[in-house]
Amino acid sequence: MAKFATIGVDIGGTKTRLALFDEKFRVIQDAKFKTRATEGEKRFRKDLQNSLTELLTRADKTNLKLLALGIGAAGTPDPQRGAFKTSSVPFRKDFPLVSLLNKSSGVPVCLGNDVHMGIYGEHQLGAAVGLQHVIGVFFGTGLGAGLILHGKLYGGANGTAGDIGHYLIAPMGPLAGSEAEGTLNDLMSRGALAGKAAMLATRGLAPYLLKKVGTEIMAIRSGELSESIVNGDKEVERMIRSRARMTGIALSNFVDLLNPEMVVLGGGLVEAMPALFLKEVEAGIREHTVLKIQRACRVVVSKLKKYAVAAGAAKMAWDTLVRSASQS
Repeated sequence: MAKFATIGVDIGGTKTRLALFDEKFRVIQDAKFKTRATEGEKRFRKDLQNSLTELLTRADKTNLKLLALGIGAAGTPDPQRGAFKTSSVPFRKDFPLVSLLNKSSGVPVCLGNDVHMGIYGEHQLGAAVGLQHVIGVFFGTGLGAGLILHGKLYGGANGTAGDIGHYLIAPMGPLAGSEAEGTLNDLMSRGALAGKAAMLATRGLAPYLLKKVGTEIMAIRSGELSESIVNGDKEVERMIRSRARMTGIALSNFVDLLNPEMVVLGGGLVEAMPALFLKEVEAGIREHTVLKIQRACRVVVSKLKKYAVAAGAAKMAWDTLVRSASQS
């Protein structure tokens, strides 16, 4: 007798991951590829199709009956059109993701913001199961957040709640002649960290990084930053710790405002340096949050790690497309 399965798709700015889950949301197999934004829609479509075919073949061979597919991607989803209104990758705007994957998989497909799917995954399957009020913050190509309020995913008026990367921390910067825009993305996105690390390498202050990857910003990814620290680049470590602490200070405003039970930290940067991010972000939050509010809040790293978005998207697809259909 066939068992049920779902597929979750996590489309990021730099890589795309697909995962096949069984009915208990255990990972059976995954497939990933570089998003290759500069190579355009045709290459992306081909890579996506090949990865999906790989998982469909595995499902068939292991007698798993696929029931639904969920997608999480950076941008503003338009569920009615099955595409994104906005996207961090230019060709993905208006790209017919839902119709393409529905045709290829033969199952219903749901679409959501990647960070929203990530915190939904943590709330349903990971670190925040059973909690009512949770903030999820994901550190990667950009900085994003998702909210669980009263036990439900909160999307806001038009589905874009949690765009914390645009939170202003130095709004007077441009007026004072600074090149920085003064947002959290300018401080804490992977590109911002890579740019600063490349400058340190150029000045001879990050010798391991200089030897390993040079000063090309695109080559300095989360793993390279972590390796740089492990191999003694103290200035890189100081820079990342300082910025993680500052991000925690910014987050203290949201903790005071929302009084959550938990803050979950995830994304590629946290996966590469979990202990560093947990220590510094938590310290920034606790040093600047009202005492009675901080006592009610735990700060943890993602339990689902690299599968958070894919698992959340798959679970959302199951809950909204399979369970709701069975109950109607």
